[in-house]
Formats: sequence, structure tokens, C-alpha cells
Amino acid sequence: MVCQGWRFMVLQEGSTYTFSQVLELNLETEEILADLGYRYRSAPLSLQSVEKTPFAPQVELMRAQMRERLPFVPMTNEATARAFYVTPLLFAALDQARFKMNVEHAVAGGRLRGRVDYLLRGRHDLVVAGVMNAELERGFRKLAVQMVALSEQLATPTVEPVHPRRARKAHRTGPVRGGAGNAGVIKSVRTQIFGLVTAGPVWQFGLLERGQKRITQDTEAYQLPRDAAKLVGIIAGLLGESEQDKVKREGERLSWASS
Repeated sequence: MVCQGWRFMVLQEGSTYTFSQVLELNLETEEILADLGYRYRSAPLSLQSVEKTPFAPQVELMRAQMRERLPFVPMTNEATARAFYVTPLLFAALDQARFKMNVEHAVAGGRLRGRVDYLLRGRHDLVVAGVMNAELERGFRKLAVQMVALSEQLATPTVEPVHPRRARKAHRTGPVRGGAGNAGVIKSVRTQIFGLVTAGPVWQFGLLERGQKRITQDTEAYQLPRDAAKLVGIIAGLLGESEQDKVKREGERLSWASS
């Protein structure tokens, strides 16, 4: 244990920890994040939900089925809760907004390593962490640690291939980012990572802001099956393409075709 200013550091510099090792320390979320170099706060996130879609009847059917089946499915372990609550909800969001869904995804960043329950990758990155029963506070600690690990893993920008026609055009007109002779461009690192913790029927969002090294825990919690449509709408809104993205992508496609 190392003293830093007025407080003691529990996580040692230069040591690597699994997610479970950090959570076994049984510290408050704020203490864990401070050791990892992040600030913590609880505040409203005001996330927008896109609910009026062609898939609304399917989501309403899922919500009704959850309500009818719940008395017959004992929630005795995390696997049952995942099958009953998490998977149907995420697939409903996937139907509404296409994104990549990684299950038990390995992450290693900074001093942390382990597997996140779900990593959803679309317009934003969304980490989903599950815990049993009503352990929402402990669940958010798990989510916060996983978000930090992903943020640290993404800290180094990666090189993204350039379309051949765009590369030839860059040689004629000037350098692409990184110089005209490069085979790719530097892909910018996303400035935000979203999180979602589920403690059975109770769900709560989080936000990691990479520039400020701050994690916010949303003050609002969502309840299934009541808030199924709202949750699906928020996830789809975070991960699906915005109208600006669609216009930009179509413009790039036309630019390549005319090069």
C-alpha cells in the first residue's frame, strides 16, 4: 500500500490486476477509480431513446412475454438472468440498429485485464456488465473497471486501410493524414465509452469521458419489463448510424466511384 498525498494507493504501480481481483478489494467505486487515475461522479446523463420505429411492435411483444413468463422462471443465477433479460433485449436493439456484439470479450489495458460480458461496437462503444439480484452498486464498480480497461486498450490510435482510389488521389493532390506515402490513415480514438450495468431487471447507464478521465454513473435506473422499449431505443440510438454518418458514408462512396 502506497501513500499518495492524503490517501493510500491500494493498486500498485506496475502491477496488473484482473477485474475480479480489483472487485475483491471491496472498495467504493470512487476509491477504485482514483487509484486508476479517473474521477467519479453521479449525475443525470439525459440519454435519448428512439422508440417510434418499425420494430416497436416486436419490442412490445418481447415486453409482454417477459411479464407473462417471469413468475415461472426462478432467477437463481447469472446465466438465467442473462438468458431471460439481457440476450433478448440486446437482440431487439440489434434488429433496430446494426452493430457488432462481442460476448465474453477479452480486454487488456493499462493495469487491468479480463473479459467483459458484452462489448457492443457501433457509432459508439458500449460495455454491458451483468450482476445478480439487486447488487447495482457493486455492478457499477464492475462496469467502471471494465470501461477503464477498454479505454486504456484503445489509448493508442490504430492505422486504418485507405481505399486504393483514395490513396492514388492523395498522391496527386497532397498527403492524407500521416503523409502521402503511407498505406493508411490514423484512426482517431473515440472520446467517449458508454456502459450499461444490469442487475437482473434493473439497468443503469454509465459514461466514460476519455479526455477528462471521468466516469459518470447515471442517476436514473430502468426497470424491465416496464422500460423495455425505452432501453432498446437508447441502445439503438447510441450504436446506430446518425443521419450525418449516413450522408458522410454515402458521399465517400460516391467520391470513390468518381475517382
